[in-house]
This record gives sequence, C-alpha cells and structure tokens, in this order.
Amino acid sequence: MAGEYRRDAGMAPAGAPETTQRGRRAAGEGEASAAASERGGVRRLFSRRRDRAGEHSSLGEQLIAGVPARIMRPRLIFIVTLVAILAFGLLMVYSASAVEALKEYESSTYFLTRQAMFIGVGLVLMVVVSVGVPLEFMRSSAMWVIWGCSLLLLLAVLVVGEEHGGATRWIVIAGQQLQPSEFVKPVVIVTAAKIFHEYYEMEAIDTATFIVMLGACVALPLVLIIAEPDLGSCLIIAGTVFAMCFFAGFSYKVILAVLGVGLAATAIFIVTADYRMARMSSDPWADPYDTGYQAVLAIMAFASGGLFGRGIGNSTMKYNYLPEAHNDYILAIIGEELGFVGMLIFFAVYALMVWSIFKIASQSPTVQGRLIAYGCGVLIMLQFLVNALGILGVTPMTGKTMPFISYGGSSMIAMLGVAGLVMRVSLESNQRTVHDERRSRMAVVGEGGAARAAGGDLWGAEGAPQGGYAVNPSETTAGSVHVRTGRRSGFTVVDGAGASGAAPGAGAAGGYTGAARPGGSAPLSGTRRARGTRAEADAGRGAADAWLAGRSAPSGGYDRINLDYDPAERLRTRDAYPGDSGSGYGSRGRGPRGRSRDGR
Repeated sequence: MAGEYRRDAGMAPAGAPETTQRGRRAAGEGEASAAASERGGVRRLFSRRRDRAGEHSSLGEQLIAGVPARIMRPRLIFIVTLVAILAFGLLMVYSASAVEALKEYESSTYFLTRQAMFIGVGLVLMVVVSVGVPLEFMRSSAMWVIWGCSLLLLLAVLVVGEEHGGATRWIVIAGQQLQPSEFVKPVVIVTAAKIFHEYYEMEAIDTATFIVMLGACVALPLVLIIAEPDLGSCLIIAGTVFAMCFFAGFSYKVILAVLGVGLAATAIFIVTADYRMARMSSDPWADPYDTGYQAVLAIMAFASGGLFGRGIGNSTMKYNYLPEAHNDYILAIIGEELGFVGMLIFFAVYALMVWSIFKIASQSPTVQGRLIAYGCGVLIMLQFLVNALGILGVTPMTGKTMPFISYGGSSMIAMLGVAGLVMRVSLESNQRTVHDERRSRMAVVGEGGAARAAGGDLWGAEGAPQGGYAVNPSETTAGSVHVRTGRRSGFTVVDGAGASGAAPGAGAAGGYTGAARPGGSAPLSGTRRARGTRAEADAGRGAADAWLAGRSAPSGGYDRINLDYDPAERLRTRDAYPGDSGSGYGSRGRGPRGRSRDGR
C-alpha cells in the first residue's frame, strides 16, 4: 500500500502487532499489581475477579437504528416487555377493581383512571432519569444529598405518618399518600453503586472506609424501615445490595459471612415479634374465616382457574370475597381468569424482562453501570417473588405489591424510576472511549490519489490538498509531510524529529538513500534500492547500527518507526541498552525473531 502513516507520540496504531499490545497490557497490569500491594493487599478479600470493560466500537458490528445490535436487542426486549406488562396490569386492575369501585365510588373506572395517572407520572420520571440524569451525576456528591433526603422522609413517616393495618408506612403530601420506603429502594441502589465505583474504579477510598460507607448507606435506611415496621422492604433492599456485592466480585468468604449475618438478623427480627412468629407457624386452613381468610381465598381462586382460566373479567372472587383484589392479591385474580397456562406465560414475560436487564448490565463498560442495572434487575425479581410466594402460601404475606401490575401510586412511580435507571445504563453502554477518539484521528496519507481515513470516510474527494493527502498536514504537530519520490509500495514515516544527516550505509541496510532536508527538520527519507544479498544487508545494517549508536536522541517528540526488527524488540525503552545512545530501536545484536545475525 502506497502511503504515509501519521500518528501521535506514544500512541499505538490500531493495527499494531499483537506482541506490542500484549506488552503494554502486561505493563499496565504490573503497575496495577504494584499499587494493590502498596495498599496492603486487603482488597483481595473483597475482589474475586476484575471484570473487563465491554467493547465500545461498533466497527464491523450489526447495527439496529445506528446502535450495535448486542446493545440494542436487550434494550428493545426490555422496552417491549415493560410496555406489555404495564398494559396487562391496567387491564387486570380494571377487571379486579370494577365491582368495588362501582360500589364505593359509583364509577367502575375509578381505580383504572388513577392507575393510568400513576403510570403517566412514572413514565415521565422514567424519561427524565433515562435521558436527563447521566451516570456521572449519580456518582457525584449530590447522591449523598438525595440519600439524606430519603432518610428525612423515613423519619417523617415515624413522626407524622398514617397507620393502616397495624403499620405506619405512609405520609400525606399535598393530599396524596406517599410510601417513602418504595423510593428508598432505587436511592440505595444508586448510592451503593457510587461507593463501589469509588472503591473499585477510582480507588479513592481504602477498604475500611469502603466498609463503613457501604454499611451506613444500607443499615441506616433499614433501621428506619424496620421501625415502621416493614420487614418485607428490608429483606428486598438487603437482598438487592447483597446481590450487588456478589456481582461486584466479593470473595466467597466475605459473601458467606455477610449471608450468615443477614440470616441471623432476619431470624432475630422474626422471633422478637409475636405476629411474625404467628404468620410463620400458622396454617391458613386451620382458621379459614379469620387469620387464614385471604390466603385460603387466594388458593381457591387459583384452583378455580383450572388450566385455561375463566376468561378476562369473569372472576368470582372479586365480588367482595377477596380483600385487596386489585392491590396485593391481584395475582390471584390473574390466576383465576387466565388459568395455569396464562400464569406460565405471565411468568415467562417477567423472566424475559429480568433477563434483558441482566444482559444490559453485562454490556455496561463501567462497574457503576453494571451494578446499577444488576441491582435494578434483582430488585424487580425479589419483589415479584415476595408477592407471588406470599399469595401462593409458600411464605407469609408481607404486603408487597406486584411490580408494574398492582394498584398503587408509590410502587408504580418508584418502579418506573427503576426502569429509567436501566435505560440510562443501556444508553451509556456504547460511549466512545479515549481509544476510539485516538483511532478517529489516525489516518493513512496516500500518494497522488484519494485515501481513506481510519474512520472510513474519504477526505480528499473534493478540495483535497495536492497529492491526495487524507489529512491536512498543517493541522498536525508531526512536521511537514515529505513524500518519498518514485515509491509505489511500503510506508513513509512522518516523525517530526530533527535529523542532521543520513545514516552511512542506509542504502544497503535499511534500503533508504538521500540527504536530510535543509534545516534538519525532516525525517530520513529517500528512494529504496533493490534488495541485495544477505551478506550485503548484514554489512549495511552493521554500518547503520554503528552510526545510530553514536547519534544523539531526537530533539522532537516523535521517533522513527523501525519495521525491520522483531515487534517485541520495539517495546524496549531507550534506557534498556546503554550503547544505543537513545536510539530507541531495540537490540542491535539480534535480527528478526530474536535470532543472532551470525546464525546462532
């Protein structure tokens, strides 16, 4: 290929030999290992592995709407499943609440209208979070302010909150009931991801500070929530942060220790509360008309649905039999109207949505983005399981809603805010990195014809400088472009370093002849001679090496690229060989592939 190659100092070309790239990666890993050792090695207890950042460039990839398919596919699946679940939830809220709404509010669409309003507010929040709140903001100090405000709301619940069903979980703001514990869930996820980012990526805090900050971020909200009391929300938040620790790469020893402490704390909270112990040990069929009333009717609703269900709108339990049919127990109405097959399809759609969230998390190039998406996916999955298992009678019912389905303003708005966090992570999963920016500035300069830049666009088709250069020489710091005359193949290296003269014997060894340009600012250049015998080449190289050994270091910031020796030798620094006098070309005593030139 005829042309010239221009590059910035210290920057490896996109097509650099694999050995060079491996060497630089090894050097970077060595520096990271040294830094970890200086910090005492305590981080090994918390780091089982270091995930590599995902790919960024879309070159050579299949695109969907201009976005790499590997990123766009899970995003589209998430959006489609979310819209389907929201639409189905509206339908089931209307089916389950129409009778009660007509009786109490004289309008069968009362709950439907309010649920649609909650979804509208939640979608606005989702768009604002996904478009207007970058991950950079989420790792700023402003997150601690938001976290502090959420604590104040939890304190307000304990002071001026309203009590329903023996629990104080709601406050009234502007005439609307608000459940702060639902909004604390995404706040804790984002704040915890910020702490993980500072520890793993920025390395701005030590291990002790990391433990204290993460413990405070999670423990303080949990203490206020358990005082309401709301054990279900505590289990969901604690389980979500525990999963984030696992995905962050905590060692198995630490994970098992945290799991043991969490199970012990849960057991203590259950044993110390009589009503919790009664729920754990009670049999709903032993008292079907009192303590087991809702659980028995929910099971009867599932049983009456059969294989294919009674049909949408044909439930009988919603006729003032099953309390909270449109809220906590809406899954029982779904099972009655859709049957076993419909429930399997419903569960499959939920599982597909959670899978798409995990896929989005795996595509994120940062620890923060991955942990936010993983945390959101685990949060949705845990709340779904807590509600479903409670209705099925596997675990005690804790009053948690079915995500995106059950009637409720706080839960719906908060969950759509979580969906906005997932979308934000997906939108920032294909950012251009510093390496992409450097590659975009690299170009091959053609001789006498059009040439392509590294990005693939023709620069010189219209109004290009004479000679068909694909880059403007005046816009670089590498010196003026000097085209080798009479060449039809190979590279010309533009380095901008000063050269006071040509190397003796360069015509035989390197294949280049010609004198330096006036002023000493041009690189070595000339016309390549025909190849001679091996002996002539070795003699020429010896003469050139002798000249280079006595030559002073280049005055500019750019070095000549030597393509004649083994790529591994070009990794050597100028100080590696005292006899090179700053030539930077690698070992002079060995030829290609590391063999000595005398055949040994």
